[in-house]
Amino acid sequence: MEPKKSRKMLVSGRAAAGWSAILVPKLVAKAWGVKSPLRSDIKYAIRLFGIRNVILAYQLYQAERLDADPEELEEVLRQGIAVDIFDVLFAVGARMVKPEGHFAAGLPVLASLAGIALGFLGRENSELSRGQDG
Repeated sequence: MEPKKSRKMLVSGRAAAGWSAILVPKLVAKAWGVKSPLRSDIKYAIRLFGIRNVILAYQLYQAERLDADPEELEEVLRQGIAVDIFDVLFAVGARMVKPEGHFAAGLPVLASLAGIALGFLGRENSELSRGQDG
């Protein structure tokens, strides 16, 4: 897959997940397996997740502009990959603490794994990347 297409998918997915969490936290909670009725603190946490994803999508969108420094695109991709890795680690950690029952965080973990993959696929094989490796 072309890096540019991966980045477009990543921007779209993050924006869709983020705006959904901000505007309809009950629907997102249901998809995550959170039981109703939602407490206000749970809605707040879901909205924070949404805001984070909207900001990550916007940063990546802005890093694609023509006058952007190539390092900016790499940095934004690295930030998104780090965020998604932490999401997966925390979900696995939560599963280890409470192993019984179904894995309610399955959908967010899959989304985070997809974000990690798209983040790596979205990186350009540029002189900048090669210069940092050597």
